[in-house]
Amino acid sequence: MLFHRVPPSLPTHGKTLRKLLVAGLSTLLGLAAVDANAAATAPVSPNSNGIITAYKLYTGKDHASHVLKGTINLKDRVPVTAIHFKYTPAHASYSWHNDPEPQYVISLSGTLKFYTRDGETFVLHPGEVLIATDNSGSGHRWDLIDDQPWRRGYIVLKPGEKDSFVPDTKQP
Repeated sequence: MLFHRVPPSLPTHGKTLRKLLVAGLSTLLGLAAVDANAAATAPVSPNSNGIITAYKLYTGKDHASHVLKGTINLKDRVPVTAIHFKYTPAHASYSWHNDPEPQYVISLSGTLKFYTRDGETFVLHPGEVLIATDNSGSGHRWDLIDDQPWRRGYIVLKPGEKDSFVPDTKQP
């Protein structure tokens, strides 16, 4: 068993936080099992190389939001403080905003196009990860660009901790 017990030493909003973490992880693990079964029978695409595509939104020295493309270091273990999930109907959009706190956003369904005020864009697909750290500055916005709702999990990073993002070496 990968995960059998939540440590009792978690900050207490007590049993409620532990129950939410267990439920959230169980949901993610359950979805991963379903996806793994589907992937076993799916044809291999040219990008099926065991790498998780990731994008990082961050605030630059110019106080503007910027984006980097990269991957997730699969060997890293990163301290986190919370997990929660959200659902947004198909064809939705969200106007200019900053992220409330540094967090991983794991996209389960829906394809989105993100924009920064400086004109940078990227498309986030299901199974990809957004590391959102543009908690100040000019912000970003997004549009759902397919016919699917956006289902995602948010995993909040522990303040001051390093994330596991590895930028592509071909960045401008």
